[in-house]
Amino acid sequence: MVKFSFLNRMNGSGIRAHLAGLVAGCILPIAAVAVFLILNFYQDQKVQLENNATSRARALMMLLDRDFASTQAALQALGTSHRLATGDLGGFHARALEVLPSIHAENIVVWDAAGQMLLTTSLPYQEKGGTFISPPVLKRTLELAEPGVSDLYLDPVSGYLTFSISVPIKQGGVTPYSLNSSVESAQLERLLKEQKFPDSWRASIIDSTGSVVARSLEIEKFQGKKVSAGLLVRLNAAFEGAEEGKTLDGTPVLTVYSRSRVTYWAVVLGIPQKELSAGLGQSLTWLIVVTLAALLVGISWAWHFGGRVAGSVTALIPPARALGCGEFVALPELDFKEARELGQALLDAAGTLKRSQYMAQHDALTGLPNRAQFEAAVNQQLAVCRRNHSTMAILYLDLDGFKAVNDAHGHDTGDQLLCQVAQRLKNMIRASDIAARLGGDEFALALIHSDANSAETFGKQLIETLSKDYQLGAVNASISASIGVAAFPVSAEDIDTLLIRADKAMYQAKAAGKGRVCVALNSRGA
Repeated sequence: MVKFSFLNRMNGSGIRAHLAGLVAGCILPIAAVAVFLILNFYQDQKVQLENNATSRARALMMLLDRDFASTQAALQALGTSHRLATGDLGGFHARALEVLPSIHAENIVVWDAAGQMLLTTSLPYQEKGGTFISPPVLKRTLELAEPGVSDLYLDPVSGYLTFSISVPIKQGGVTPYSLNSSVESAQLERLLKEQKFPDSWRASIIDSTGSVVARSLEIEKFQGKKVSAGLLVRLNAAFEGAEEGKTLDGTPVLTVYSRSRVTYWAVVLGIPQKELSAGLGQSLTWLIVVTLAALLVGISWAWHFGGRVAGSVTALIPPARALGCGEFVALPELDFKEARELGQALLDAAGTLKRSQYMAQHDALTGLPNRAQFEAAVNQQLAVCRRNHSTMAILYLDLDGFKAVNDAHGHDTGDQLLCQVAQRLKNMIRASDIAARLGGDEFALALIHSDANSAETFGKQLIETLSKDYQLGAVNASISASIGVAAFPVSAEDIDTLLIRADKAMYQAKAAGKGRVCVALNSRGA
């Protein structure tokens, strides 16, 4: 009776009180035995973990060096082309475009000995793209006539952080050219994922200056940033090692690293300190036999308390799975205050996630899909069109006269006008069509199973509808629209090119007097 009265008094109390009983019942009887044994094994297991992690870092660094060497070999083979030897840069540009997919790089660039860019596969050969700053590795490649890998730098053509792999091109005892390939960090991020490091580990690839090139977590936040000063000192002092410290995001970790003797790049692995003891516990399972007698003393108490804790936790699993699928379910009755609060937090998080997903895919003002959602939806429709050999048309629409209304009557009036335009667009299209606001006063429509002619006819009807007066509170406004049309597959076969063609056609419509429809008839544009 005393026991049951005690349990009844604990009903409704916090989970921490129940766990305190669990700890008292299970840990205290075995603590004296376990502490002594853990202290003896801890250091040996930690050294083993460091060695294993260092081996993985070394293997990844060797794989990275091999990939660099493979790209250099491919560039050297390309550099033997007779087109480059004879100065046929146009022909070499075409040959480089053929080879580019096989070397897993973003582009191929030829620099001369004076540091001038002669060609890049990122641009058509006739478009030199202006004067660009040569990558840092270029001078070393030309002066020493040796292949090299640059550190991270801002690519002047793409505007992205990248690095270059370069080889010298020797002709007649001199080095007139350097052949470079730019590689974006996304390729190295894929390489990190292929290693299947534990999700909690921080795996990074850094260049010879200590800048982060690729990272398994939050690369957008840390790319290009320097590692800690202490780690940089260790990297410069030894090619391999381990130390305790913190990651760039402040997580306490055991850091192990392996540095290349060729490029001086390094692979750095950060293992959270809290995992060290968890990993060591796996090596001490034999202690269960030694401490089994002590566990029996406390298991009778822990069994009851642990069952209640587990029951409350597992009761939340079906609701959590249902909420993850977007379904709403009622929460079951739970014993603990914390479990009830967790269940309510799941409901709140599901609602927040649903709202966030909607806002990420739609324009906040008009409620229409935004550019990202529009492109994703059109890409799906393009796949259907290719499979069924059907057609689709893209209309790129820009309002004529919107700026005058917005400037004269203020942004609130302008916003009302945009919302009314969006409503007219939704009223005009079919349920299968797609309307989106791309930004400002620009909109786009995707007409399913429509060709260029039918889209042009629809565009004229749309201009007529949009040109009708708008009542915006006390303001009566009148605008029109210029529309560019691009059709699949006549104008282009991918979403990016279709939008470009339609945009160009829209500007031609504006140039022709506004309030018009202009069609991009083929792959050469309108």
